[in-house]
Amino acid sequence: MLSKWHAFKAAGGDVDVARAGFFPRVDYTTGVGKETLKQPGVTDRDYTRNGYTLTLNQMLYDGFATSSDVKRLDKARLTRYFELLDAAESAALEAGRAYYDVIRYRMLMFLAENNYVEHRASYEQLLRRAQAGAGRRVDVEHAASRLALAELNLNTEAANLHDVTARFMRLIGDRPPPVMFGPARLGADYPGSEPEALKMAFRHNPALLASVENVESAQHDIEVRRSAFHPKLDLRLRNENTGNYQGVTGTRQNNVAEVVLSYNLFNGGADLARQRVYADRKSLALDLRDKSCRDIRQTLSIAYNDVLRLKAQLANLDLQVSAIEKTRDAYKAQFNIGQRSLLDLLDTENELLNARRTAVNTDVDLGIAYLRTQAGIGRLLEFLGLKRIEDQEKPDPSELATVVESEICPPDAPHNYLVDLEALTTRALAQLDAARPVPAAPVSSLATPALPPVASASSPAADSAQTRLTATRAPATLARETRTALPVAPPQAQDKLVAERVKAWAAAWSGKAYGAYAGFYAPSFVPDDGSSRDSWAKLREQRIAKPARIQVELSKLSVSEVAKDVFVAEFEQHYRSDSHSYRTLKVLRWVKVGGQWLIERETARPMAGSVSTRRKGDK
Repeated sequence: MLSKWHAFKAAGGDVDVARAGFFPRVDYTTGVGKETLKQPGVTDRDYTRNGYTLTLNQMLYDGFATSSDVKRLDKARLTRYFELLDAAESAALEAGRAYYDVIRYRMLMFLAENNYVEHRASYEQLLRRAQAGAGRRVDVEHAASRLALAELNLNTEAANLHDVTARFMRLIGDRPPPVMFGPARLGADYPGSEPEALKMAFRHNPALLASVENVESAQHDIEVRRSAFHPKLDLRLRNENTGNYQGVTGTRQNNVAEVVLSYNLFNGGADLARQRVYADRKSLALDLRDKSCRDIRQTLSIAYNDVLRLKAQLANLDLQVSAIEKTRDAYKAQFNIGQRSLLDLLDTENELLNARRTAVNTDVDLGIAYLRTQAGIGRLLEFLGLKRIEDQEKPDPSELATVVESEICPPDAPHNYLVDLEALTTRALAQLDAARPVPAAPVSSLATPALPPVASASSPAADSAQTRLTATRAPATLARETRTALPVAPPQAQDKLVAERVKAWAAAWSGKAYGAYAGFYAPSFVPDDGSSRDSWAKLREQRIAKPARIQVELSKLSVSEVAKDVFVAEFEQHYRSDSHSYRTLKVLRWVKVGGQWLIERETARPMAGSVSTRRKGDK
C-alpha cells in the first residue's frame, strides 16, 4: 500500500520535471587560469585569463515533444493514482475477509463447544446407566467414540480461530475486539441487477480506470517519438566576458542573440524503429485493458450471483436447522423412554451440528459476497465509510479518460442459472400424477367411427392417417380423445407409443399446425438455448406461420427407457423448406403427464457434413 502511495507521489514529480521543458534554461559559467599562447612569428606568451559566460536557451518548437511528454507523464500519474485506489480497495477487502473470518470461527468454536457438551452429557448418562446395570456397554463405547470426535472437532476449530486471529492482526495491526458484529448497511444502495452492477463498475472500478489511463499514456508516448521527425527551434542569448583574451590586456565582451534551427536528416532508421516499439507497447496496453475488463466482469458477476444464491440458501438453512432441532428434541425424549436407539440420537446431533455449521458459513459468506460485489464495483471504501485520499490529491474529473464500453467489453451478464423451483414443482406433481394407475376407459361406440385405427410400426397407411389427424387437431381435443378413446397401453408397448408420438410431432410440424405442435410439449419443458418458454413459443409460432412449405423427415428412430415414465427418442431429422435444408441429430426426452407422453427436453446438433442451404429463387 505504501509502495503504491510513493509511486503516485513520484509520478507527480515526473510531471513537474517534464513541464520544465517549457521554461528557459539559464546557465552561468566562470573560470580563471594560466594560458600559454604560441603562434608562428610571435613570441610565446604566458598570461592569466579569467572570465564568465551567461547563457539563456529557450525552446520555441520541438515537434510537440515537451507537450506530449507532459501529457504522457500526467496520464502515468493518473495510472498510479488509480493503482493506489485499487490497492486500497484490495486491502479493504482483505481486511473485511479477515474480520468476517474471525466472526466465522468464533461462532464455529461456540458450536463445537456446545457439541462437545452434548456428547459429554450423553456419554456420562450412558456410563451411569451401564454402571447401574440398566444400560449396555456397547452404547458406552459408541458414545465414547463420538465424544472423541467432538473433542477433535473442538481442537480443530480452536486452531482455525488462532490462525484467522493472527491474520487479522497482520492486516489490521491490533487484536480483534472481544465482541464483533457484522457491518450494517450491507444491502444499502445495492445495484438492482447484474448488468447495472457491471455498468457501475465501468465507471468506478479503479483497476479498469488505471488500465484505460495507461492506454492514453502509451498513445502520448508514441507522439513523443514522432517529434523526432520535426525540426527544433531554439532562442539563445549569450553574454561572454573574458579578461586577457589571447594575451591582449583588457576585457573582451561578446554578446550573442540568435535563433537556432536544428533538423536531423538521417540517424540510421532509429526513429522509425523506436516508433514501432512504442506502437507495440500501446497494443500491449490495450490487451491489458481488455483483460482487466474481462477479469472485472467475471469477478463481479460471480460475486453478485453469490449474493443471490446465498440469500436463497439462508432461508432454506433456517428451515433445515429448525426442523432438525425439533427432530433432535423428539428423538431425545424417545431415547429416554427406550423408543429410539443411541445411534439415532447421535446421528441427529451430528446432523444438527452440520446444519448449524453450514448456516454460519453461509451467513458469513453472504457478508463477504456483499463486500466482494462492492469491491468489484470499486466503491468498497466508500461503502465502509472510509476516505480514499485527501481532496487536494484527487485529480480533476476533466483530466480523466472516458471509458467507452463498446471498445473494451460490453457489460453483458451471463445467463442466470438460479433454479426455477416453480417449474420443478410442476414437474414433480406431474410425475406424481403419472404414477397413479389410470383405468382404461370403455371405447365409446359414437367415438369409434371418428377415430382411425391405432397405428403400428408395420402399418404405413395407418401411421400416415394417425399423424395427419394429430397434426390437424388442437392439443386439448387431441388429449381428450386420447384419454377417452384409447385404452392404456401395456408396459411393453410404451416405447411404441412414444415412437408414434414422435412421428405425430413431426407430422404436426410438417402440417404447420402450431396448436397441435405446441401440444406435444410438457408444462415443465425448458428450451435448450437458455431462453424463456414464452420467447421460444413465439419464435416457433412465427417460423411455422411463415407462408412456406415445411417438410420434416425422420430416420433411424430409436426409443429407450431411461427411468420410470421417462423415455428418450433419438433420430436423424431432415428439415426442408422453400428456403432451407439441413440435417440434425435430435434427442427428445419424453415424460408421462396425465397419462400422455409429452416432450420435456429437446436437444439437437448438426450432422457432420450438413450445411444449411437456400433454394433457388429465394431472396
